[in-house]
Amino acid sequence: KMNLDFLKGKKVLITGGAGLLGTSLTQHLVTNGVLTKSTYFSRKPPKHLEEHYQQYDFTKYQDCVDATANQDYIVICAVQASGVYGIRKSPTASIQPNLNIHTGLFEACVQNNVSKVVWVSSSTIYQEAFYPIREDQLDLNRPPYELYQGVGWVYRYLEQLGRCYYDKYGLQVGIIRTTNIYGPYDRFDDVRSHVIPALIKRALNKENPFIIWGNPNTIRDFIYVDDLMYGVLQIMEKYCIGNPINFSSGIPINIQTLVEIIQDVCNHCVPFECDQSKPSAVPYRVLDNTKFEALFNRFQKTSFKDGVKQTMEWYTSSLSRD
Repeated sequence: KMNLDFLKGKKVLITGGAGLLGTSLTQHLVTNGVLTKSTYFSRKPPKHLEEHYQQYDFTKYQDCVDATANQDYIVICAVQASGVYGIRKSPTASIQPNLNIHTGLFEACVQNNVSKVVWVSSSTIYQEAFYPIREDQLDLNRPPYELYQGVGWVYRYLEQLGRCYYDKYGLQVGIIRTTNIYGPYDRFDDVRSHVIPALIKRALNKENPFIIWGNPNTIRDFIYVDDLMYGVLQIMEKYCIGNPINFSSGIPINIQTLVEIIQDVCNHCVPFECDQSKPSAVPYRVLDNTKFEALFNRFQKTSFKDGVKQTMEWYTSSLSRD
C-alpha cells in the first residue's frame, strides 16, 4: 500500500481517464479521498465514477487549456492508440492526433502553472533488441521496429519535448516507459482490442479451432494495470525530472505460454494453431526495471495468471451489467 500524503490538498487531473490506466488511477485516487478530475473523449467512463469525469477533445488546444486550469498535478494517459491490426491497416492514423494532444497539454500546463506532469510513454520507442533493454540503451541512430516507425518516432519526440519543458520552464515532468498494459476496463471490441483481451474473449466463446496471430515464440513483457498505477504514483511523488524510467513486469513471456495460461483461466484448453500470415509485432520486447527498483521500494507485482484471472472476471461481470 502506498502513502498518498503527498497529494493532500492537491488537485489531480487524469487525462484519458476512461481508458485502462486512467480508470485504475481515477478509482484509486477517488477511493483515497484525493481531489480528482478525469477526462474522457469517446469512451464513456464507468457509471460509479461518472461524477468525476468531464468530456474534452485534446486535439483542440482550447480544451487542453480549459481542462488543466487550476490543477496541480496531471497524468497524461490521453492517447489515440490501436493494436497491431490497426497500425498495419493505417500506419500513420494516430500521428497527428497524438502530436496535437501532447503538445497541447504540455503547453497548457505551463500556461496554467501546473506543477507536475506524469506522461505515460511507450516501449515502442526502442529499437529492436533481443534482451531486456535499459533506458540508456535507447539508440536514436537506430529506428524503432518497423511496425512502430510512426508511433515510435512520435513518442521519441514527445519524450524530448517533455525534457524541453522541464529544462526551459521548470515544469516537473515524469516520463514512464511501459509495455503492454492489461487488466479490468481493457477494450474487448474486435477492432481495437490487444492480444490479452482478444484471447480471453475467444477462450470464453469456446472457439475451436483456436487460432492465434503470428509467431508463438514472440516474447512480451505484460504489465497489470494496477501495478502500473502504483508506478505512476511513485514517479509523480519522487521522479518528475524529465528523465525517462522503465516500468513493466520485467518478466519475459512467450505467446505460447500466454495462450496456455489464458485458456487455463477461461477453462477452455484446446490445441491452438498459429496463423503466421497474420500481422505480428516486434519478436522480442522486454524492459529492464533496474533503475526503477534502485530508486523506489520494490513491491510485489501481480502474477500473470492472477492478472488474467482478474481481467477475465471483470469482463464477464461487465457482460452481465450491460
